[in-house]
Amino acid sequence: MSRSLRTRLATVAVVGALGTLLAAGAATATEEPKAVIHGRAEITARVTGEKPGNKCQIASKDRSGPWGTVGGDGTVSLTLGGRTDKTLRVICEDPAKGDVSLHTVRADRVTFDGILSPLRQIMHNRFFGSR
Repeated sequence: MSRSLRTRLATVAVVGALGTLLAAGAATATEEPKAVIHGRAEITARVTGEKPGNKCQIASKDRSGPWGTVGGDGTVSLTLGGRTDKTLRVICEDPAKGDVSLHTVRADRVTFDGILSPLRQIMHNRFFGSR
């Protein structure tokens, strides 16, 4: 194998590997809608990355909140009052297409209700000089 042929094959291999990496990176960088669900007594959700004009709501097995319209920046804040079960989801749809476009938004649940963790409760006990 001549030096020129070896150089060409190495160049093709490097360019092919870089192209594969760029294609894989572009495929994983797609902007998909996401939601973050907060709270226990009053549940709120913040949806980002959704198509402007779509309608979204928080839903569970037994209850559902009001529909909220996604703003021009692709975000909407939703509220569901009262206690509910743990199987919550955020659903969105395009009002022009109707139920055909209904989809579930990937959601992360953040549960913080202001109660200190057990370790912090011990550290804030009066026996440790706090209070």
